[in-house]
Amino acid sequence: MIIEIIGIFFLLLLSAFFSSSETAITRISDVKIYQWGESKNRKYIKAKELMNSRERVIGILLLGNNIVNILASALATSILIGLFGDKGIIYATLIMTTLIFIFSEVLPKTYAIRESEKLILYASPFIKIFIFILSPINFLVQNLVSSILNITNKETKNNDWKQNLRGAILLANNKGDVRKPDRIMLESILDLHEVKVSEIMTHRKNIEGINISENIDLIIDLALKSRFTRLPLWKDNADNIIGTLHVKDLLRARNTNTNLLINDIMQKPQFISENTSLSEQLNNFKKDTVQMAFVIDEYGDLQGLISLEDILEEIVGEIFDEFDKQIAGPEILSDKSVVVDGAMTIRDLNRSMDWKLPDEEASTIAGLVIDIAQKLPSINETIKIDKFHFTVLERQRTRITKINIKLIVID
Repeated sequence: MIIEIIGIFFLLLLSAFFSSSETAITRISDVKIYQWGESKNRKYIKAKELMNSRERVIGILLLGNNIVNILASALATSILIGLFGDKGIIYATLIMTTLIFIFSEVLPKTYAIRESEKLILYASPFIKIFIFILSPINFLVQNLVSSILNITNKETKNNDWKQNLRGAILLANNKGDVRKPDRIMLESILDLHEVKVSEIMTHRKNIEGINISENIDLIIDLALKSRFTRLPLWKDNADNIIGTLHVKDLLRARNTNTNLLINDIMQKPQFISENTSLSEQLNNFKKDTVQMAFVIDEYGDLQGLISLEDILEEIVGEIFDEFDKQIAGPEILSDKSVVVDGAMTIRDLNRSMDWKLPDEEASTIAGLVIDIAQKLPSINETIKIDKFHFTVLERQRTRITKINIKLIVID
C-alpha cells in the first residue's frame, strides 16, 4: 500500500508538471519567442526550438496529464475499495478530485502564469523527454484532430499580429502604463495602411493655388501673402495643375535673376490615386523627396491635395502653427452632449471620445450627417445615427458648420 501511495503522489507531481508547462507554453507570446531566437544563451535557444512546434508540445502535455491523472485515480480507487469496500469509490472520487484540483491544476497553473518564462526555460529538457516517449501516440491523436478541424473548417493558421498588438496597447492603456494620447498615436500607426489619402486630403475647392499666367510680380506677392510655403501652379483652370512652387526657390531665384521664369523653378507635380493608402504615400514621399501630392480619381480629375504634414498629423494629431486655422475640438456640455465643428473628421472624433461612428462613406461629421440623411438637413433638424442624435446647430449655405451630438439613453 505504501508503494501505491508514493506512486499516487509521484503521479500528482507529474500532473502538476504537465499542467504548469501547458499553461506556460500558451502564455508565452510570439514576440517573446522571437526575442529568444536572438539570444546566444543555450536555454533560450532550446526553449525556442520547443516553442516552434507549440501545438505538438501542447498535445503531448495534455496526453501525459490525462494519463497520470487517470492512473493516479485508478490507484487511489483500488486502495480505498480494499479498505472501505464499495464506499471507497466515493472516497476516492472526493479525495482525488480535491488533490488534483488544488495541487495539480490551480497551484501549478497559477505559478505558471506568474513565472511562465522561467518555468519554460527550466522545463524544456524534461518536456523533450516526454515528447520522445509519447510522440507515437500523440502523432495519431494530432492527425485525428487535424482531420476533424479540416472537415469542419475550424482550423486556422493565421496569426493576426496587429490585433494582438492593438490588444497589448489597449491593455497597457487600461493599466495606466500608456497615456491616451500615446495609445491613439500607436493605434494610428497601425491604421496607416487602411486609411486612404482621400479621407484626409484637402478638397480641391480649398486648394490655394496660383495661375502661372499671372505677372511675376503678382505671383511673388501672392506667394508672400500665402500661409503656405509650397503652392500649386495651374494653367487655364484651377483643376489643371502643372507644377508646384516653393516660396524659398522663388525668392532665391528672384534675387539672382531679374528675368525670372516660373517654369524654370517650378517642381514637377506628383499625382496619386485617391485609393492610395497613407502608409504607401508616406513611403512615396520619402522615396521621391517631395512633400506634396495631388489626388486624382479614376478619370484623372483632381480631387484634392495631400502633404507630408497631413500624414504626420494623422499619427500625432493636429500640428498648428501661427498661420493655421484651427478647427475647434469637441465641446462637452452640461447635459453630456457634444458640440463639434462640421469639418471635424470622424476619425478624430472617434479617437477623442472613444466612439465608433461609421467612417466608410464619409470622412467628416458634416459629411456623415448628409450621407445618412440623404439630403442637406436644415437648422435644428435632428438625424439619428447609430446610438446618437445629431442636431444641426449652424449652417452656412450648403455647409454644415456646427453640430450637437447626444447619446440616446434607453431607460
